[in-house]
Amino acid sequence: MRIADAHAHIFPAELAEKASDSIGAFYEIPMANVASAEVLVAREREAGAERVLVCNSAVNAGQVAHINSFIATECRLHPEFVGLGSLMPGMDEWQEELDRIEAFGLHGIKIHSDFQHVDIDAPEAVEMYRAVAKKGMVVLFHMGDDRYDYSAPRRLLHLKRLVPDLKAIAAHFGGYQAWDASLACEMPEGIWYDTSSSLMFLTADRAKAMFDKFGTHRFLFGSDFPMWTPKTELNRFLTMELGLTEREKQAILWDNFARLFSLQSAPDVV
Repeated sequence: MRIADAHAHIFPAELAEKASDSIGAFYEIPMANVASAEVLVAREREAGAERVLVCNSAVNAGQVAHINSFIATECRLHPEFVGLGSLMPGMDEWQEELDRIEAFGLHGIKIHSDFQHVDIDAPEAVEMYRAVAKKGMVVLFHMGDDRYDYSAPRRLLHLKRLVPDLKAIAAHFGGYQAWDASLACEMPEGIWYDTSSSLMFLTADRAKAMFDKFGTHRFLFGSDFPMWTPKTELNRFLTMELGLTEREKQAILWDNFARLFSLQSAPDVV
């Protein structure tokens, strides 16, 4: 099967270990990897992935330009990478930075509302999302946390109503530790989901219920590197009793990703 990993984080080499530890501390989960591009490439090679969606989330406006330059550089160095930039909702000069993201050839932005302490549907961010949608870009949203309300599934549903043409990926089956709320949301087309940081917590029946409700054509495989290792997550996906056909598995592992990001071809396995 062809494989794309739709959720991976990377940081500059000098920051990768510290950043990984910080993520682990936030979630109280030991990191399986150091979040450098070099380690990611090695881990994706083990999984046989051809493409990897890479991102990084700014927690203040001062980090945005540096993150976007870094992701763009790594995408030039690694053609298997599909890059997302970063914006801080409510920041000044977001229009100029969004144009810069586009000029870099990145495919959209990553938003982690729980890190940024800004609601997904914050009024000050709506015009930014409209501009992202107008450019045809994708927003990868971290979704859900039982400790916070910033990234609650209902907030993405509200934002989608405000920006109907927004294309977004609702990470973690639409709500990490908020899967009941995600299942209850009637998300329209134009919202995709990824499997990251979920299958180890969900029963097969609950995961299957979400595939059945939203359609396998809207799901992408994701590892959430460095939290988990791509090969381990791939094996988990392939061995769980999810009731998926081989065609549906291939759609989740590759076809939906290729369609969303308009991939015409792919490099050899990384």
